[in-house]
Amino acid sequence: MQSSLSDHAIDRLTEFLNKNQGIDWRAISFRDIGQLDRLDWANDDRAEVLPCLKAYQRLLFILPPSEDARALRLLRAGLHSAIQIAGLSQMDFAQRWSELFPGEEALGRAVQDAARNRRSELLPQYIQDIQRNEPHYRSARFR
Repeated sequence: MQSSLSDHAIDRLTEFLNKNQGIDWRAISFRDIGQLDRLDWANDDRAEVLPCLKAYQRLLFILPPSEDARALRLLRAGLHSAIQIAGLSQMDFAQRWSELFPGEEALGRAVQDAARNRRSELLPQYIQDIQRNEPHYRSARFR
């Protein structure tokens, strides 16, 4: 699978992360413009870095906190979300994981389990959002 993020974009993300050390990327909200404005964006194009940063955060949500450094390697391998990882067969993900992190199969299983748990949390929200945007729902006046 090809990465949806180019190597150049991931390199820019790495530089951005280095300039903004000490930020808890699991806690930051990308919808809060105030939080985004407090970041060091010097010489960085938000439109280029933000999609990479969001993918990075999605991976952090399924990695143990002590394993954050693995997120960039997963991005380079084309893995960028819990939903994507949860959708892979156990064998396919185990093979990809072992190519990236040989000898750490137990952690790979834990990451895929976390991805499946995260997907089970996200999908009902996604379905509810879709249903709220359907014309018959919007025309009803719920208060």
